[in-house]
Amino acid sequence: MSSSLEIVNATEYIISGEISYMTVFCTNHYFFVKPFDNWTPDKRKICPIVEVSAAIRTPRGIFHAESYISMGSHHHVFEVIQTRENIFKVIKKETEKFAISQTVQTQYRDKT
Repeated sequence: MSSSLEIVNATEYIISGEISYMTVFCTNHYFFVKPFDNWTPDKRKICPIVEVSAAIRTPRGIFHAESYISMGSHHHVFEVIQTRENIFKVIKKETEKFAISQTVQTQYRDKT
């Protein structure tokens, strides 16, 4: 069973966007997320994700985030962040399990 897909809005603005899949057998997901909220689809598709794009609606206008682009990711949690004023980016959000794994690998590498 695959993990549920999630889009996290880490900004103070409303975002909308699209999740594109590698194959035509999976139709794209479209999402709308309120500030500091998250979105999950009714069903998680098993197809690899090739792009997650987002548009951010601010008082200064609509800005397009730098998309997350992959050759086919099975990652399931993505986050829209603001990096500078009116500059946004879609990133893979590390899950707690992944973050712990990375910490253990770094500690092991540092000891050898």
